[in-house]
Amino acid sequence: FESKGITCTLLDGYVATPILAFAVGNIAASVGIMVTASHNPKQDDGYKVYWKDGCQIRPPVDAEIASAIIEKENLVPWVDYGE
Repeated sequence: FESKGITCTLLDGYVATPILAFAVGNIAASVGIMVTASHNPKQDDGYKVYWKDGCQIRPPVDAEIASAIIEKENLVPWVDYGE
């Protein structure tokens, strides 16, 4: 994100999901993203997105994100991982 000019704050270490929701509001972030993996089946792994109000995204934002993910140009794998 930062390589595209988006300011990021990385929370240190392992952080429980409710901490991210709190932090979004506490640091006045525009959005919070939690990458998840668990003891559940791998198809349940993914990410959670929290809006600037600290709540998980809801319609219509969820559909807009899903639509952006499946756009053809977004399905091309990254090959430039930086230095």
